[in-house]
Amino acid sequence: NPQSLHYIRDNVMNQYQSCIYNVGSIVCPYDSDQLFPVYGFGGKVGKEVSHCFPLTFDPNNPNVQGLQGILTAYRNSLANVQLSGPTFFAPIISAATQLARASFETSRTYTILMILTDGIINDMPQTIEAIVDAAETPLSIIIIGVGNADFGAMDALDGDEKGLQTRSGKKARRDIVQFVPFNKFSGGNDALLASSVLAEIPKQVSDYCQFVGFVPT
Repeated sequence: NPQSLHYIRDNVMNQYQSCIYNVGSIVCPYDSDQLFPVYGFGGKVGKEVSHCFPLTFDPNNPNVQGLQGILTAYRNSLANVQLSGPTFFAPIISAATQLARASFETSRTYTILMILTDGIINDMPQTIEAIVDAAETPLSIIIIGVGNADFGAMDALDGDEKGLQTRSGKKARRDIVQFVPFNKFSGGNDALLASSVLAEIPKQVSDYCQFVGFVPT
C-alpha cells in the first residue's frame, strides 16, 4: 500500500527508515559494543498477534550489528510480519525494563529504549503502569513519533508538564520518557533533532545514579 508509512521503495527511504537512520545516527554511537536488540510490536507473526517479538525472529538472539543491522532487520521483517492492531506499549516496555535491570547488574550499563510509533496506543493505563515501574530501573525511553497522527497520548506519556501516576495513585519516581515528533525536524536540522532526542538523557542517568547511590567512573 503506497499510502502506508511502511511502504518500501527502491532507493527511497520510507518514514520509518528515515527515522531509524537519522535518530539512530544520534544514539547508536553511545553504545560500546554496537549490538542492538531490535523488537517489533503490533504485528502478526505466523498466526498470532505479538506485542513484543525480535526482528531477527530468533528469541535467543535479538541483537543486530550497528545501525545498518537495524535498518536491514526492519526491512526484512516486513516480508514476514503482517501489520496488525491493537497497539500495546506495555509488553515492550516491560521487556526493556527486565533487560535494563540485568544489564546494570552485570555491567553497570544504562539502557535506552527507543520506540518508533505512528501515535496510536490502545493500552494507556497499562503503559503508564509499566513506565512508573521502569522509573525505578536504569532505563530511559525515547518515543519517536512517525507521520502526522495525533500524538496527544505520547505528550501525556512524556510527563514533563504533569508527572505520570498510575490508577492506584503510585507516582513515577523520576521522569524517564522523552517524546520527539520526527516530522518537526524533517527539514534536515540535524543539530536540533540531536538536541531534542538527547535533551533529557543526562539528567535521567544522573537521577538514577543518585537514586541507587552509584557513582559512575
